Amino acid sequence: MIKAVLVDDERLVLDLLNKVIREASGISIMGSFTDPEEALIQIPQLDADVLFLDVDMPEMSGLELAARLMESPNTKELSIVFVTAYEQYAIRAFELNAIHYILKPVDVQSVDEIVSRVYKKKGLDVPKLPDQGELYFFGNPHLRIEGSPSSFLTPKIEELLALLVLHQDKGISKWRIIDELWEESSVEKSQQNLHTMMFRLKQSLRNAGIQLHIRSKNGIYTVDAKDVYCDFREFDRLAACKQPTRRETIAAYEQAISLYQGDLLDGKDYLWCIPIREKYYRTFVELVAAVFQYATEQGEVSRLKQLRQRVEGMLLEEDRMW
Repeated sequence: MIKAVLVDDERLVLDLLNKVIREASGISIMGSFTDPEEALIQIPQLDADVLFLDVDMPEMSGLELAARLMESPNTKELSIVFVTAYEQYAIRAFELNAIHYILKPVDVQSVDEIVSRVYKKKGLDVPKLPDQGELYFFGNPHLRIEGSPSSFLTPKIEELLALLVLHQDKGISKWRIIDELWEESSVEKSQQNLHTMMFRLKQSLRNAGIQLHIRSKNGIYTVDAKDVYCDFREFDRLAACKQPTRRETIAAYEQAISLYQGDLLDGKDYLWCIPIREKYYRTFVELVAAVFQYATEQGEVSRLKQLRQRVEGMLLEEDRMW
């Protein structure tokens, strides 16, 4: 998978660019910056393949930043994509190792074209676009099919899927599922409900193109989700990052923080979810604290400002650092 970094001095535009790129195939984001001076320092250490760079920035233009980055031996192979509202920058852009320029507002189709160009430049096969949907559990849970949100069919199907996926490591017994979903029903009725809901869940996932394999053995349900994108699993991977380079670790933490769009299954009154939700929230707070400490020690005021804008509304009063 190719690795990208993003630079745009407008936070809202940068957040939108992050969102669009995450919906594309074959590309991951290593870091994003609103401060070009900070980007100039950090990008050479991130081993990125492609830089999405805003042209029109007041402190340092994208063209100037690109030229200065090209002076570093660590960014000689970095492909640059200029993001602009003005086509006249194109000629100058291609003198600075640019492989393309795209006009605002950026869309997934434009990003897919960039991904294809970078893979070809590196002599690699272009990855096929995934034909499956994606699962999102932070904030309001939903499926995403071809980049567009799609609600679960019913609250029970939604909760059943959440139970299975959040217990996928060890599996979950059918009796535990029944106790959580149909506590007041008779044994016979609750087992019938489970079989019906399981059938409908599998059908819903299949229709959405989500390759989530649900199996049952000796009364234990397990799921194989290795081929399915799920936001909390990606969060786990990034939160566990212990790269030797401190800046790379912080970049992974910032990416994990960006995935946290609210508490796990936010707004759902599932009693079984409370300890899991608390666990993820505590991890989120630890990541925020790590980035906060790093940015404070480095005197990176813009990074602190971005962090505060991103997380302040999701932190409890006692966990706020400002």
